[in-house]
Amino acid sequence: MASQNQIQPWLRLSIPTGNTLQLGGLLGAASLVQAARRRASRSGSLLVLGWFLAYFTGHACSHWAVGRLGGIRFTGYGLHGSTAVAGYPPGMRAIFAHLPFLSARTEPVSRRAASPPARAAMYAAGPAATILISIIIPIMGERAGVSGARRLRLGASLWITGMLLGELFAPHSDLRRAWRAFNY
Repeated sequence: MASQNQIQPWLRLSIPTGNTLQLGGLLGAASLVQAARRRASRSGSLLVLGWFLAYFTGHACSHWAVGRLGGIRFTGYGLHGSTAVAGYPPGMRAIFAHLPFLSARTEPVSRRAASPPARAAMYAAGPAATILISIIIPIMGERAGVSGARRLRLGASLWITGMLLGELFAPHSDLRRAWRAFNY
């Protein structure tokens, strides 16, 4: 979840619109993964497309869902490029600055009023969902015999390792914010 003061979104979406968009993306991803599993030996591209769709639609709605459970209110979603472009190599930096990512925009008063565990869980929910999606989809493909699933799992594992390193070292990352929520 990006700091609302640092990232200016290209577009703001209401909570219902953002949730509908993300739920649709996750259902589409599930459909692609299921189709890949049914056509196992010749459907690696469906699995990869499902993985990408889930990767782009699972993060922000996880912040929202867990945050709402913890009593945090949200003002909407912002659509913008990656909030951590500095962590990418130069070529990828330009690409990720322009890819459409959603961020859940918290209501500052309710975020500050929430308990430290609720804030920590809200911040950690996005990366946790991203990691789970990134690993579970290729494993499901491997178990179903989908061609290329093992390569996707290895690639996703490397990608997630880089993401975790970025989360650990970027000062405004979700995991660093989760950690700080417990220590204030």
